Order: sequence, then C-alpha cells, then structure tokens
Amino acid sequence: MKSIIHTYVSKEQLVKPNAFIVESNEGLVIVDTTLTMSDSKALKQLADSLDKPIAGILLTHGHPDHVAGTYNLAPNGEIPIYALQSVHDLMAASEQHKHEQWSALFKEEWIPKWVYPNQLLKGEDTVKVAGLTFKVIDLGAGGDCDANSMWLLEDGKEAAFVGDFLYQGYHSYMMDGSILRWIGNLERYRGLLAQYKMLYLGHGPSVDATAIDQQQKYFATASAVLLEATYGTAKPTKEAKKKYRDIMLAKYPGYGFQLTVELSVDALAKELVGVKNYDW
Repeated sequence: MKSIIHTYVSKEQLVKPNAFIVESNEGLVIVDTTLTMSDSKALKQLADSLDKPIAGILLTHGHPDHVAGTYNLAPNGEIPIYALQSVHDLMAASEQHKHEQWSALFKEEWIPKWVYPNQLLKGEDTVKVAGLTFKVIDLGAGGDCDANSMWLLEDGKEAAFVGDFLYQGYHSYMMDGSILRWIGNLERYRGLLAQYKMLYLGHGPSVDATAIDQQQKYFATASAVLLEATYGTAKPTKEAKKKYRDIMLAKYPGYGFQLTVELSVDALAKELVGVKNYDW
C-alpha cells in the first residue's frame, strides 16, 4: 500500500494549525499534534477511525500549537515521540512562559502539561516508523523559532513536512527573529524540497516547492513596508507599527494570523537596522 496522508485542520480560529497522519500498511505516524484540548482529541479520534496503531509522533518545532496536543495522544509518553534535541530543549525552556502567556486566553481549551519527545535525534538522522522512512533536517534558528526542523518522507519522495518554515495564506510569525537566516534557509533548501511531490505546512494548504518564491517575496515585502512606514529608519514608533500593519493587511487581504503582523515589527526592525560593530 502506498502511504496515505490525512490532513487535520484545527477548528481553533486564532492560529488554526495543521496536523498530519501518515498511514501505511503497518500503522500511523502523526506529524505535529495541534494546540487545544478539542483539536487534539479530534485528531486522536481521526487516528482511531483508521483502525491502525499509532506507531510514532514526529514534531517539527517547539511552538505550543504544534506540540501541546501530544498530551491527548500519548499522555505518558507511551508512543515513540521523535524530535531534534534542540526542539526538546526549546520546549523545556519555553513551556512555563507559554502557559503564563496563553492559558488565560484559551481557558479550558488550554492543555496544562506538555509531553516531551522521548526519541532525540540530530540533523540528517533517519528513522523507520510504521514501515516508513523519515529523515529529519535541522533548520536551526532559520525558521519561525530558535529550533526548527523538517521531516522528509523518503519512500518515493512523497512528502516533506516543513512545519512553519513556509506559510500559505497566513502571515509569517517573525516574533522570534533570525529572519535573515530564515531567508538563507529558503534558498539553501530550495533544491532539496523540489525533490518532494508535496510540502505539508503548519498553517495553510499543502503546496509544492514553488511556494518558496512566495515566502521570499513575503519577507521582501514586509521589509519594504517597514522601511516605508518608518521613512527609511527601520525604527518603528507606535504610529509606524500601525501603518505597517495597515499596509500589510491591505497587501495580503484574507490572510490569517493577523495578530502576528504588528507583533513581528520589532524583530524585523532589529534585522533591518543591523549591527555595525562586530567582534568575532
């Protein structure tokens, strides 16, 4: 049997993350686990409906909308949970802060405890799960947080699960910085991702590697708009942030994740201002 990929699109409307179930003859592999109690339980129900065992969970990065739901899939870590060591470490460093930051907003939908990866890998490692071969690519801080990875389904080059490395129909989360490294990684991995039939994203519909051009254009547009809003200084005032937000929303009508647009200004501004004095 050729692997079948089932996409679960979260019902939660603020960030609406995706999760994926890769089905083989032998079992199921889940990629990312959603954010809320309701969505992670619905993801588990979808997996149960396929009447095959969950053989493993793969995590792309440590943001809560991709890892929190593991609590309702493997509450005691009884399933192999694969991730880079860096993803594990970022989860450990940020969990308490994320609880304090978001639990009041999500109330009973907020998952109070994270379940951590129990199979820790390095970049370029491969694992065999449910008869399928996956390779993990370490993106480092060159994505939407300080520890990012992609999972490549090597059997037939069917799929690459890229997490939040690419967005489609959503504004990019740039609040953690390293945007220039992110841009560099887009070009660095363009050829690799072109080998895979479909790229599965953390937010938005699946795409092919031509979406890299759209992502690069988004960053170029955001940089130009911020310079316009600050009259070339890249030092945003309160008024400049509002102007930046208004222009970006007008340029990308209908895009989700609007909350992050103004919140990402400071991180983008730091990179545009640059560092003049280097001490290597």
